[in-house]
This record gives sequence, structure tokens and C-alpha cells, in this order.
Amino acid sequence: MPLHFEIFNQFLRKYVEFTDAELTDFNNKCSRVAFSKGALVMKAGQVQKNLYFITEGIVKNFIELDNGDHKIHNFRMEHMTVTGYAFYNYADKLKALVNVDCLEDCVFIQVPIEAINYVINHVKLGDRLGRYLAEAHIIQMLEYVLERDTKSVIDRLDKLDQNFPNIHQRVPQYMIASYLGITPVHLSNLKKKRKLTKK
Repeated sequence: MPLHFEIFNQFLRKYVEFTDAELTDFNNKCSRVAFSKGALVMKAGQVQKNLYFITEGIVKNFIELDNGDHKIHNFRMEHMTVTGYAFYNYADKLKALVNVDCLEDCVFIQVPIEAINYVINHVKLGDRLGRYLAEAHIIQMLEYVLERDTKSVIDRLDKLDQNFPNIHQRVPQYMIASYLGITPVHLSNLKKKRKLTKK
């Protein structure tokens, strides 16, 4: 079995008890896809028919402001799902709520929504997978919104580092600053201050 599907299947089996035959059937409904750095995976406002599981690479979720700037709302990396929040947007025909683009060359497992429905309808306790895919991503966005108003910037930076190891080596600092809602200069000063306090 290809390495990327092995990673995907380890993720799946944390939530659903597949038989080998069920897992093979589900895998056959999915596909391995690759995107180059800078590729737009999902565009806000467009109907989505697939979600993705990252086996290699990192992406950003963002909205485009009227002045052309990007406001970053989240990052996703290996062992995480990419949905653009489309699969919770039933009121608007599963349109993505954010744009998603690749910050590195990426490899995903592409999961058609029909494959998720197959698991929900044909695999024992398969609804757990659907619930997890829906709830985990939404909870992370809710935490981002709440913590933006209740946590200090340094606390949010610490959590970002915890959730995304080595992000500072993989993502430009101005993007991390955008996520935190501060300027790159402010971020640089925070990192220097934190480094001093840890000595």
C-alpha cells in the first residue's frame, strides 16, 4: 500500500473501526493528488465536492480583503484535513468559506463527499468520521476567534508553535503575523522578548 494511504488509514482508524475490506473499498473511492507550492486548492464561494487529508506539506486558509491583502485564519499541515469550511455550509450549497492555497509542494488524499457518505451509511459507527471531520475543524476556528479576543498575543503565538511544530521554518513571518493580527515587526519583537524570558 502506498505510504500516503497508510498515513491516511492510520488517521481514519482512530475514529472508525473499519474492516480491511471496508477500508480498501473506501480507499478505492479516494485518490492521491499533488499540488505545487502556490496552487489554489479551494476558492471561497465555489462549491466543493472534495475534502482533503494532508500527508505532506502545509497550506493556509485565508480571505482576500478589498485592498487585495490576505487575512490568514488558519494553517493546516500533515495529518490534518482541508475543507475550506465548505462541508458545514449546507445553507449555501457547500461553498467554501475561505480560500486555501499551498505554502509548500503538497500531497493530499482527495476524499469525495460521496466517499464520506458511504462510510456514514455503510460502516459501523461511520457517522463518527463525519462528525469528527465536521467538528474538529469548526472547533479550531471557534477557538481562534475566541482566543483572539481573550488571550494575549504571546499566548496565541505559543499555541501556534505547539499546534504547528517548525512553522517558523516553513511559513513566512508576515503570514504568521497576519494570522496573529499583528505586524511582522511586532512579531519579531515578541519572538526576541520570548527568547530572552526563556534564558
